[in-house]
Amino acid sequence: MVHFEYLKEDEFPEYWRYSIESGMRDMQKAGFFDRDMTYEEAERQFRKYLPDGLKTPGHHIMHILNNESVVGNIWFEIRSRSVREAYLWDIIIFKEYRGQGYGRQSMTELESFAKKEGVKQISLNVFPYNTVARNLYQTSGYKEAAITMLKDL
Repeated sequence: MVHFEYLKEDEFPEYWRYSIESGMRDMQKAGFFDRDMTYEEAERQFRKYLPDGLKTPGHHIMHILNNESVVGNIWFEIRSRSVREAYLWDIIIFKEYRGQGYGRQSMTELESFAKKEGVKQISLNVFPYNTVARNLYQTSGYKEAAITMLKDL
C-alpha cells in the first residue's frame, strides 16, 4: 500500500517546473491555453492557485511512496465550500510505475487522509482524452458533476 510524504522545500522547484510544463500541455491540448503560450505565461496562471508554493494554506503537495520508492506525486487542497472538500489538483504516477495499481492505491490513501481532516467530499477535474484517469475515477466511485465544452471560432 502506498503512503504520502510532503515534498521538501528543495524538491519543490523540480515539481513546479514539471507541473507547469505538463499542465500547460494538457491545457493546450484541451483548448484552454493558446498553443503559443510561453512557460512564463503558464506559470503566471498556475501561480494564482499556489501563490506561496509549499506554504500556500490548505494545499498539500506530497510524494507517493511504495515502501521507500517514490512512485509519483499528488497535490490537493482542503477547503470549505458548501461542504468541507478536498480538491485534487494533480496526481502523477511516474511512467515506470504505471499499471501496477499505484493510482488506485493513491486515491484510497487520499480518501483516508481526507476523512481524518473532516472532509466530506473529494472533487477533481479530468480531461476527456485521459481515458485511463477517467476510468480510475469512475471505478473508484466518482461521478460527473459538470462538463465544460468549448468551440473554437
